[in-house]
Amino acid sequence: MSVKLSIASAVYNLDETFLRAHIERICDQLTDETELLLIDDCSTNNSGEVCREYADANENVRYVNMGENGGLSRVRNRSIEEAAGKWVFFADGDDMLSKHFVETALKLCDTDADIIIHERLKFIDALPEDESCKVSELAFLPENAGRTLSISCLCLDPNISKVFGLSNRAFYHAAWGGLYKKAFLTENSLQFPPGQKKAQDSVFNTEAYYYAKRIAYLPYVMYFYRGNPQGITRRYNKDLPEVYGKLLGLLSADKDKFYSGDGDVEARFSNHRVVASAIDNMRLNIFHKDNPKPKEQREAEFLAFLDEEPYKSAIAGFDAKAFNRQEWLLVVKLMRKKRFAALDKFVGNETLFSKLSGAYKRIAKILG
Repeated sequence: MSVKLSIASAVYNLDETFLRAHIERICDQLTDETELLLIDDCSTNNSGEVCREYADANENVRYVNMGENGGLSRVRNRSIEEAAGKWVFFADGDDMLSKHFVETALKLCDTDADIIIHERLKFIDALPEDESCKVSELAFLPENAGRTLSISCLCLDPNISKVFGLSNRAFYHAAWGGLYKKAFLTENSLQFPPGQKKAQDSVFNTEAYYYAKRIAYLPYVMYFYRGNPQGITRRYNKDLPEVYGKLLGLLSADKDKFYSGDGDVEARFSNHRVVASAIDNMRLNIFHKDNPKPKEQREAEFLAFLDEEPYKSAIAGFDAKAFNRQEWLLVVKLMRKKRFAALDKFVGNETLFSKLSGAYKRIAKILG
């Protein structure tokens, strides 16, 4: 029997308890029409041994070692190469799939869609309730949806999706936010950007949704994203300016290729993607509590950063009314005024940052 669905899990130095829970949840569902690919990016802990254990015990599980560590994009690209299924699903090896994932996918994937968007929930300790899917038919988005969702991925503007009635549980920016038809990926030579250490999925999906002719939506939670207090979205990263510099370069190339001359896209890109990248540099680099540099050096880097393009122009031309993250408006306001001392007091203090940002968000909403 031919394989209809390939679940490709990215593995690298994962917590053994999380990894085993992830694999076992999938193994309990596997059929002759499905396979699990465990793609190991040369883990230095026992993650590889754990994967081999399950592959040896289950003929529908394959273990693939990358040979040398190359990063998540290379793992995802290898997943596309290795997948035998008609459909490919990209998972992270410490997250959890619905216990009804396989039966739901097999029931609904006999479709001419290129991508099927589904829903997700975030959890930290206990998994949310996981009921069987009651949806019998996929909802197809309008013909122009691909372009609209592509721009959303490009510009980091999730509010665009609301025009299609997608739930806020739909997170199509992430690779695990949908199922992809393998023929669609290969025919359009879609690849994740090798070497990019952050937001690889945004680049991939900017291109994927641009090329997608038929997009379906499944209003059902298929994926549970594990929140990690020590994860990449909260850790100090001294290399963030370089990482984001490369990201903005990749996305700018897509912007020029697909949306050249579109002033609205240019404005959204500057107001959302570039400004959000600047905010991350404040949160995870310059003002992060684990930044070991002395205050004088951090202030000098702060002022130099704000004088660099494209950040300088994006912050100067920032349109607060069009921005979709009101809780960050205070950070932008202080960046515009180059208020290092004020930012230093609360951005690196997560509790204070949450309180002040939340209060500013409420005030901004009241004032309109």
